Amino acid sequence: MSKHIALICTTFVVFSIIAADSARAQGVEKTETTESYRLELEVLPPEPFFSHSDVQSQQIKSGMLIVRGAAPVQPDAVSKPNHHLIVHVFDKSTGKAVTDANVKMSFQRLGPAGEPIGMPTEVPVVEMQVIGKGPATTHYGNNVIMPSGTYRVNITANGESATFKVSL
Repeated sequence: MSKHIALICTTFVVFSIIAADSARAQGVEKTETTESYRLELEVLPPEPFFSHSDVQSQQIKSGMLIVRGAAPVQPDAVSKPNHHLIVHVFDKSTGKAVTDANVKMSFQRLGPAGEPIGMPTEVPVVEMQVIGKGPATTHYGNNVIMPSGTYRVNITANGESATFKVSL
């Protein structure tokens, strides 16, 4: 009987690890609304960024097309970013992507009781689109370093703010 229980426990642990890895691979998604916008925050694996000319000259089919904004942090950067922290900004009344938002983004690690640890990290915001998918996929953010833990992510889009709590 104890071998049977041990097998069940081992199987449970293995499936729990697989489920956790699957959740990490899919990323984190959270939604908040402001007066004018629906903000969809995502934390994903790092993504490569490309300019318009790179996409055309190299016939690149996947990754992020740089529209404007800050310098992107590439996945192979010396800093070794481990997440693609982004927000989609949608007009609440039309449901369409806002393609000209002024977005500010920061994150701060939280302790076990939800208390802030250290100073917030400002994210250099890049406006981007999914290559080949056009303006409807416009979103804002960058590749960042966020070790495992719980974070408060603050987003401001055109002066309207929302706060997200995410666990990685």
